[in-house]
Amino acid sequence: MTNRIPIDQIITEKHVPVPMRDGVTLYADIYRPDAPERHPVLLMRTPYNKADAQTMNYAHPSWYAQHGYVVIVQDTRGRWESEGEFQPYRTEAEDGYDTIEWAAGLPYALPKVGMYGFSYAAAVQWLAATSRPPHLTCIAPAMIGSDSYQGKTYRSGAFALASIQSWVLFVAQDTALRKGRTDWAAELGASLAGIHGVYRSLPLKRTAAIREELAPYYREWLEHPVRGPYWTVRSLRERYGAIEVPALHVGGWYDLFVDGTIENFNGVRAQGATAQARDNQYLIVEPWYHMPWSRYVGELDFGPEAANRIDRLQLEWFGRWLKEDASQWSGVAPVQYFVMGDNRWKQAEQWPPQSAAETPFYLRSASRANSVSGDGALTEEPPEAEHPDTFVYHPSIPVPALGGRSGAVPELTPMGPKNQLPVEVRNDVLVYTSVTLEEEVAVEGNVTVVLYAATTAEDTDFVVKLVDVHPDGRAYNVAEGIVRASFRHSLEHPQPVTPGEIVRYEIPLGPTAIVFKKRHAIRVDVTSSLFPTFDRNPNRFMPPGETTEADFATATQTVYHDRLHPSHVLLPIVRSAQETK
Repeated sequence: MTNRIPIDQIITEKHVPVPMRDGVTLYADIYRPDAPERHPVLLMRTPYNKADAQTMNYAHPSWYAQHGYVVIVQDTRGRWESEGEFQPYRTEAEDGYDTIEWAAGLPYALPKVGMYGFSYAAAVQWLAATSRPPHLTCIAPAMIGSDSYQGKTYRSGAFALASIQSWVLFVAQDTALRKGRTDWAAELGASLAGIHGVYRSLPLKRTAAIREELAPYYREWLEHPVRGPYWTVRSLRERYGAIEVPALHVGGWYDLFVDGTIENFNGVRAQGATAQARDNQYLIVEPWYHMPWSRYVGELDFGPEAANRIDRLQLEWFGRWLKEDASQWSGVAPVQYFVMGDNRWKQAEQWPPQSAAETPFYLRSASRANSVSGDGALTEEPPEAEHPDTFVYHPSIPVPALGGRSGAVPELTPMGPKNQLPVEVRNDVLVYTSVTLEEEVAVEGNVTVVLYAATTAEDTDFVVKLVDVHPDGRAYNVAEGIVRASFRHSLEHPQPVTPGEIVRYEIPLGPTAIVFKKRHAIRVDVTSSLFPTFDRNPNRFMPPGETTEADFATATQTVYHDRLHPSHVLLPIVRSAQETK
């Protein structure tokens, strides 16, 4: 680590103009050492107020400046002090390029630029990197996905209601104030305070709380409910081959973007434009949700090793690439991931870890698996002749999401590990639980459920959760997945289902790393709603933005588990050295 410069030797410049190629001026705050020598640049571009600089999760920019950097924090186009119109992601590649090259030319800056930030401030790093600015040297994107459709705005056809609506309401407040409409800003604040009422408002494309004048992109997103050119033009997964820089990827097991974060790591590692990029992708996965970053996540404490250490890691990362200090970031494994349950760190050469073996655990029941009071079981023995389980789903009484992978504010959206018993007592939740474990079961990798199911509707949703059952009965969600039945084959070409037909669904629950401890049990929950994480499927084949209560239909769902239809969860289990002998 470099010697820390005293705070009174840090110069702060506010509201510094940065010209863009189209004549728009963006504004930045600059923090730099008061010294004759030049220093490399750290750049954050944020729509969330440059004066804040995402300090909920990161150290203040002056702290980085004290370690020998010129730190520039910029309001993105149309946000806070910057000129222009806010159109999410639309001009971030060009604006990022122009800002990077402007920063590299500052008289007190070394022409080496690194970027950091999470969420939107991570997306702009990737978009800038795809435009290949000559002086961008490395990036450190945290908590961001790979695709603007899948995993962000939609997931397997279901609209990401809570994260999208809460985000739009939040960012629209600044837009209202920029227009001089303090009354609209006050309305938005009231809507955030009563957001669970907003979530139930239909139709979604005419949500009264979200004014078209403030957020026209919200309706656009609902008008494009399938993945196509509207989404792919700004998606990263098609553009890994344009990336030329090393990247430090930071994700969280309870973050809504965790699967996309890992996909970015693997994608650039395989397809990056240069050997330096391909050979210098690093992944760190914490047990966190979107924010804030802490050992305390939802209802669980993951211990001291889960404390926020990102600032120190970033100093090492930027020291390696911006200061060319070979002693920094030396001997680091490509993948570092936190194993929940054991609450410790592991390293690997890849994700998923090579040592994990997919092991099926089958859904079983003797009579009926409805609710935690039923007789649903989860076993390694496949079923033979068993009756299916049946439940009824009506969108007017959806199963509430308790915790999980949403974003971005825990007070507004369902996030993190929470006890699932309050929903597992419902008969419209099928509950399959293993026997009490006599030995630990280590799961490290991507979890998938194969579900054989039929519905009486032309479209519906199936939701699956992996749950860790503690000895006292508390049941904490580990991972979750959803599929909109009409999107079972394709994100681009949805098709209704045939009522009564048994369909094989593959439902990704995403990546995780957890040790199910002795005296715990492994559980799988199956239902048809996860509200408000996702919109309520009306059980009709129609665009989500157009649904009203008048469209709601009842669906009777049947989940099969017999020799011909062996519904199961595939757990990537890591066997101990003793077990493999």
